Amino acid sequence: MTLKKKQKRLVFFLPNFSLGGAGESIFKLSRFLVKHNFSILIISLGKNFYRKDFKKINCEIIELDSSRVFFSILKLRKLMIDETKKNFKKIIFISNLNYANIISVISLIKLNKIKVILTERSSVSELKYSNNLINKFKNKLIYFFAKFLYKFSDLIIANSKFEKKYIQNKFQLNNVICIHPPSIKSIIKKNINNNIHKKIINIIYVGRLSREKGIFVILKALKNLNKKYKFLFNLYGDGPERKSIEKFIQINNLDKIILLKGFVSNKKLIFKNANLFINASLWEGLPNALVQSINFNVFPICSNAPGGNMEVIKNGKLGMSFKTNDVKDLQKKITKFLNKRLKLNNKIRINHLKNYTELKSNQMYLKTINKFF
Repeated sequence: MTLKKKQKRLVFFLPNFSLGGAGESIFKLSRFLVKHNFSILIISLGKNFYRKDFKKINCEIIELDSSRVFFSILKLRKLMIDETKKNFKKIIFISNLNYANIISVISLIKLNKIKVILTERSSVSELKYSNNLINKFKNKLIYFFAKFLYKFSDLIIANSKFEKKYIQNKFQLNNVICIHPPSIKSIIKKNINNNIHKKIINIIYVGRLSREKGIFVILKALKNLNKKYKFLFNLYGDGPERKSIEKFIQINNLDKIILLKGFVSNKKLIFKNANLFINASLWEGLPNALVQSINFNVFPICSNAPGGNMEVIKNGKLGMSFKTNDVKDLQKKITKFLNKRLKLNNKIRINHLKNYTELKSNQMYLKTINKFF
């Protein structure tokens, strides 16, 4: 009788498993890793929007009943103690996002059978921004604990080169590597024209409608250009700023040129008729939508914010950048695009996109994780 080979256990912890972003990246990675003898457990706080998808690939799902990440410490610790009693070869716990990383390190202290990997899918530098005193205090607290506790992890994975250097320098740590997220399934090698010379230019934004995305910077810049140029601005995504955006559109009589499309999962439908993509974030991780715009040969303009923006546009070789939160500078860059109808260099585009494919990201994670076994 042959004994069944012990499986390698992976536990992914992401408090908010909403559509897109980190949740989508973890699902793509899990789908790849289950084919390599990994048993996968997915932990979230509350509803996991990818529950059915994870079930289809035989991942276990636990939705902890905790309204706040802080209150999940004891539940998470008990859960992981139970995991150590199971017959797994080894357990690797992969936490996502700074505040969850802090809770993970605290919850898993002295559980020596578990290796802890922390991932930064946004940027720690975001903790330097705040819109009120309470938020400022909370962010300072998170930054303080991150700086103190990250050293107790076995590895830190940043999703941009900027973030890797930031953590190494600010936290004085060496166990930091960069693995890009799986932004694209495959590279579109055909040099798509996108009807760049048509009379009405299609400008798009893709992402969450939230304060840190700098959407009002885009709206104000386009408002100033409305009388001189013909364009449509389509926003794909949802979020807490939707009503404020609707109000801005109504007050400025922009309802004929600015359209809120909501969340659309079909990327081809979003990008196929677009001419210009704008990212105005105050900070970023590694923006998938920015990579996707380049893949669909849609010219991008992005902020030079902390995070992966400049890396994705290859420091201006694959798009333009503007000063973060600067309406006039963005307006200037949009004007330049509209006047010159700029295009991307196809050879540079294809070579650069090799860094952001789903297969490369998954293979790098597999190689990294296997080093612990």
